Order: sequence, then C-alpha cells, then structure tokens
Amino acid sequence: MDQGHSRLQQYPWLPPVLLVGSVGLELVTPKIVSGAALIAVAGMAAAISGTFRYTVMIVGVGLVLTGISAFEAHHGYASAAVQVAEIVIASALALAVRRMLDSQSAKFSVVRSTAEQLQRAVLPPLPKIIGPMTVACRYEAANTVARIGGDLYAVAETPFGLRLLIADVRGKGLGAVSAVSVIVGAFHERAESEADLEGLAERLDRAVARAAEQYADPFGIDAAEAFATALLIEIDRRGATLRLLSCGHPAPYLVQDGEVRELDTGQATPPLGMRNLAPSIGGPRSYDFPTGATLLCVTDGVTEARNAAGTFFDPVSDLKPVPDGDPEQLIGALFSSVGRWTKKKRSDDMAVLAVARDAADEAVPRGQATA
Repeated sequence: MDQGHSRLQQYPWLPPVLLVGSVGLELVTPKIVSGAALIAVAGMAAAISGTFRYTVMIVGVGLVLTGISAFEAHHGYASAAVQVAEIVIASALALAVRRMLDSQSAKFSVVRSTAEQLQRAVLPPLPKIIGPMTVACRYEAANTVARIGGDLYAVAETPFGLRLLIADVRGKGLGAVSAVSVIVGAFHERAESEADLEGLAERLDRAVARAAEQYADPFGIDAAEAFATALLIEIDRRGATLRLLSCGHPAPYLVQDGEVRELDTGQATPPLGMRNLAPSIGGPRSYDFPTGATLLCVTDGVTEARNAAGTFFDPVSDLKPVPDGDPEQLIGALFSSVGRWTKKKRSDDMAVLAVARDAADEAVPRGQATA
C-alpha cells in the first residue's frame, strides 16, 4: 500500500477529475445510469493522495453532487435515500482511511527520526579538514525506511598519521548496527596505539570475534557467519604516502586530473572476524599521494551495483563527470552515476569515504582538525 500511496500522491488532480466525470456521466447518459461510483472512488482517492482537509472538501462536494443527482433522477425518495446513504458510508470510510494514514505517517516520522539519531550516534560526522587533508563521506542504506545498515567509516588523527577505516558488516538494516558500533569503537580505541596497520587489523579482528562470541546475535546472524570486510588506510604526517591494507574489501581509487585509477591492494587478508583462518596471508601496499589527488574508498554497494543488463558499475569507466580536488563534489558525482546506472534500484548499503590532499609536503601538528 505504501507504493500505491506514494504514486497517488503524485496525482492530486485525480479526485476533482473523478467528480467532474461523475457529473458528465449524469448529463450524457440515461437517468438510470448513475455517477455515484465515481464519487465514491473520488473520496477514496482523495484520502490516499491528499490531506484530511482536502479529503473533507472532496467528500463534501461529492455528497452535494450525490444529493442533487439522486433526487432529480425521479427514482423515488427511497431510492434516492439509499444512493445518498451509500455515498455517506463510502465518504466516512474515506475519512477513516485518511485518519489512519495520518497516524501511520506520524509513527513513521518518529521511527525515521530515531533511526537518523542512531546513525549519527554510531557514525558521527567526520571533520572536514584534518591537517593537509580534506575529508568527505556519505552513507545511504539500502533500507530507506531504517536509513541505517551495515556499512561504516571512521577517521582518526594519530601519531603515525591520518588513519581511515571503511568497512562492510555482513548483514543489513538495524540488525547490523551493533556490529558497526563494535568496529567503530575498536578502531577509535586502537588507532592511536597500534604501530602499524597489521596490528590495528588484528585488534579489530579480535573485537569482531569477541562480539560474535560474547553477545547475543550482535550481527543479526549466526555467530559462525559473523564477519566484516574492511579497508584500512594510513596517510603519513606529510600527506605524501598512502598505506593500504585490505581485509577482503573492494580496492580504493586514486582520482587525479579527471582520471580514476584503481589501486591494487595485493592479496587481501581475510575479513575481520575470520583472520585466524589464514593469519599470514596478505599485507599492506604503499603508494605516493600526489598533491591535488583524491583517494576514493567505497563499499560493495558501489562496485556491485548493476544496471538493467546485469553489468556491475565500474568507477574507472562509469564515474562521469570526474571532478578534481573537491571530495564532496566527487562523492556527489559518484552517487549520481550509480543512480543513473541502476535506475535508482539498489539492494545494498552504499558508503563512500573520500580524502583529498591539498597541501605541500609539510608535517602538520596534530590537533588541526576542523569541523
């Protein structure tokens, strides 16, 4: 009913057209034919497509038209009274439906507001400027009602440089929120103390495994299947070098001079929560981070978005246009490109984190993050 409701809301002119149609039907057809059915439909259409006041107006006009046509049709008082009674009942039902929809809408607004507050608590807004870096992020859940799911990102300014995390918890919707909070909390706790990305990944892996074992259904799934893919990034204090460690996560992209290049993360380590299966596999990769370039990190909601032909979206070839230097514009262009590619029909959460290098090779003191 929600889809039908939203569609009818696009046609507020429909109830008046139905009322006019009922009058026309009365005028051009024999008296035995009645337009009462169109009047009843007009009231229900108004209830679904408009406000309560609008519904009352349509219902009132319909009752007046019904009374006039019923008593001028010369069917007799009893027959006219029956026809009017039928429209009165239909009108009352339309008003009751409108009241029910208003009540549901109010409850839905409370649920949506709660979900938005929960998302801000789990994924608070990131600083826009950290040292020589400009940071931007955007998240859209596949569940447009809950507006929250299993994708996450985090940024921490540390003695080792700027550290970033983007991850994707197995599962969607509110069931994945507790796992998201576990990973984000572990990242902020350990990002400043672990000397390298391998140690940080190990700490996050332990946090995920511990949550799956100790807490009741923290991922919304069986504990044995609980894991999260993740990409850990470290940018040195001068902002000149990137270090990447993929835990089964899609590779990031380097955007510069209007071109998008995928960065090879090498052999990925197992996802968080499953690193004990192959503890010696994979390792970090290093890249130069040129001035004016932007690092674009995504979840599989981007790379696994499909068009009507079933072809996956590829940011290297399908991201158009490709803005330079402004991570906010780059993220906006990416979401627009994915929306066009999928015709806005996505089935997965989508999170994007972008970092642009603005300054020259000068070490920047800590604490220069700007909201």
